Amino acid sequence: TPLDTTHRVVVMATERGLLQELIFDNKVLFSHRLLADVLGTILKMPGLKRSLAQAQLKSRYLEALIEKQRSS
Repeated sequence: TPLDTTHRVVVMATERGLLQELIFDNKVLFSHRLLADVLGTILKMPGLKRSLAQAQLKSRYLEALIEKQRSS
C-alpha cells in the first residue's frame, strides 16, 4: 500500500515502465527527451547488460533507480 501520493505515482510509473517519462517530463527540451530515452533503454535491459551499463556510468542515481525497478 502506498505511503503517500508521490509514492503511489512512482510505483505506478515503475509498474507501467514509464519511470523515465515521470522523471524527464518536459518533452519540449531535447535534453529531457534524450535522457528519458537513455534511462528507459537502461531500465529495459536484461540483468547482465543493465549491470554493465550501471558499472560504466557509476551513478548513484542510476543505481537507486535500478534497485527501485528490481524491487517492484
